[in-house]
Amino acid sequence: MPTNHSPAKLSRTEKALISRQLCDKLTERAQLGPSEPALDIFIPQLDTIALRLESHVVGKSAANAARVAHVDRIGKADGNVDTWGRHVESFLQIEGRRPHGALAAAARLLHAAAFPEGLAFLDDRVPDENAKMRHALTVLRAPEHAQTLAGILFPFEWLDRLEAALQESDQAYADRGAARGTQEEHVLLGKNAEADWRDIVKRLQKYVESRASAGDLHKEAENRALLAPLHDAVAHAKAVAATRKTRRAKTQAAPVTETTTTG
Repeated sequence: MPTNHSPAKLSRTEKALISRQLCDKLTERAQLGPSEPALDIFIPQLDTIALRLESHVVGKSAANAARVAHVDRIGKADGNVDTWGRHVESFLQIEGRRPHGALAAAARLLHAAAFPEGLAFLDDRVPDENAKMRHALTVLRAPEHAQTLAGILFPFEWLDRLEAALQESDQAYADRGAARGTQEEHVLLGKNAEADWRDIVKRLQKYVESRASAGDLHKEAENRALLAPLHDAVAHAKAVAATRKTRRAKTQAAPVTETTTTG
């Protein structure tokens, strides 16, 4: 591996692919012989590190997709909580405004107990909003308020719908947290796998380059072939980086065209 290019410039996916290709090269050489235990020992190591890298690439992507899906789910669930909460709160508020209703005063008191700050909390974080909405639900389900709700013909199924919306919202929020934790775990474990990959590749390169004595052109050619997947990938990464650098330099050096207006 050229010393002027860090392996960290390669993506995790590229490192997994390089591991597979190096493993294939070494396996092919081992099958043709002769036996070379010091080189062949890298075959299972490369196979294992490729599996680790691949699992964390796929795992991170899957966890991220799940997290994004749960974010959408949270939005929909929170919308249902807001909607049923508004239904309940506005019903009590309207009944409390009756000028001559026998239960108007009771409805006002119930509204104040269930929604002491009205619906201002609907803009709070989901856990905080849900906690306040659950407080309202608990108040409204209390036996001492059943007669008032029945008297104003409150639709009790709204409480069931609100409770179901809260349960879904809480679960969606928890699932998103779990997905985020899984994603972070894959990121951490993937970094560990990349560190191990660098160690294996460095040791492999050092051993392979020690196989050829001065002037042994056949062994030198075999060494180049064995390490070709690594060297080719690094060369490609350097070329891509150079192209990007040149493009950025041209963009920064491009003159700014001034426009003039005539009056």
